[in-house]
Formats: sequence, C-alpha cells, structure tokens
Amino acid sequence: MNRIDLYFTPPEAERASIDGRQIVIIDVLRSCTSIAVALSNGASRIIPVESVEEAARLASSLGATSRLLCGERDGRKVSGFDLGNSPSEYARERVEGATLIFASTNASPLMAGLLEGREQLLLAYVNVGAVADAVRRRGEDLVVVCAGKNKRFALEDAACAGALIRRFEGAGGAVALNDAAEMAREYDRARGRDPEAILRGSEHGRDLIEMGFEDDLPVCAKIDSVPVVPYLREGRITALSSAPSRPS
Repeated sequence: MNRIDLYFTPPEAERASIDGRQIVIIDVLRSCTSIAVALSNGASRIIPVESVEEAARLASSLGATSRLLCGERDGRKVSGFDLGNSPSEYARERVEGATLIFASTNASPLMAGLLEGREQLLLAYVNVGAVADAVRRRGEDLVVVCAGKNKRFALEDAACAGALIRRFEGAGGAVALNDAAEMAREYDRARGRDPEAILRGSEHGRDLIEMGFEDDLPVCAKIDSVPVVPYLREGRITALSSAPSRPS
C-alpha cells in the first residue's frame, strides 16, 4: 500500500476517484460497531439497504426464513423492526444463524447506495486492529470513507480513521496521505488515548446520551474488543474469514 485517501463525508467520496482501490467505511456510532458485534455472535449475513421501505420489502420476499429487521432512523429503532442499532441488542441468542436486514440513517445508504457494487471493509474502534491487518495483507492503495452524521462531518468517524492510519504508521513503511488523512492522524496522535472521551465529546455522542443510549458509548469505544472484519461483497456482509479470497 502506497497511499491512503480519507473522505470525511459521503459527498466528498462521491466526487473522488476510487476505482481500483480497496475501500474502508467507518460508522463508529453505531452501525459498524453493531455489525461487527452481530457477526461475532454468529449472524449468518447482513444485508444493508438504503431505506426502511426497502428493508420491509426484502423481509417480505425472504418469507419464513430466519431473518431480522434491524436498524434505526435518527438514532431510534424503527417501529416494527426487531432490533435497533445498539450493540448490546445483537446478542448471540438473538442473531445466531439469522439474516439481518439492516437499514440505518448514515451507514447503510453509503454501503448500499453510493458505494453499491464495490467491495467494502467496515471499521469501528472495536475492530481497528483486525481491519488494519486485513488492509495491510491486501496491499492495495486505500480509500477511507466516513459515514458521518446526516452527510456532515462526524468527529468520532474522523478520529477512528486516525487510529487506523496510526496503526499503519506503527507498522513501519512510508504511506502517502491526503490532507484529511494527515489531519485525522494528528488528531489521533494528540487525543486517541481516550476514545470514550472523544465519543462523549462528539455531537453524535451527545445526541445519543440525550436519547438514553449512553451505555453504548463505552462499548463503541473499546478498542480491538471485537476482532472481526465485516466484508461487504455482492450486497452481503459476512466476516472476512468466510469471504472468498480476492484475486491477486
């Protein structure tokens, strides 16, 4: 890997040239965290969709198979859904062996909309080491896209990108960075020792606390607690270890 380009919001990535590069997307609060937890607890596959309506249609088409409607709108579980977007909801007894249809405000429209048809790895603090290792093994130039909050900059996603970049830096070897990646790296260098403080100080974190989801923040801030790499390919998210290898 020779280069890392970071885009703080989906609209920035929409204008960028990302063909032929591996892609990592970030949504620390909370989709990428919850998806990693779900896979670690035995979820069979996760299907991201752009909208609540599309989730309902897909669920109907799957019929009586083991499937769960999951996700949120503006932080809260959608009426009629089985699960919201708190990592604690994705316990083994709820998700093991199930297909999860996942519709969230920020991450799933990025996965299934703007980046549809592209292979993606999903990053949060809980799996930053595992994702760094997977990216390093592939060796290709990297594009990192933050889901943000309502298509705007989100501090926690940018900070997590900095943590990823610093993992590469710690492993040695020169990597060229765009300005956003440089800024995220320096932020992590200065503040990255306390991810929970970053989450609590972020606009999104404060909103979640106000809505009653404060208990999610320490879970989302726990570095390397869920060493699973969610891998999106052909519209389905599975753990990377169970995904087909990428051609060299």
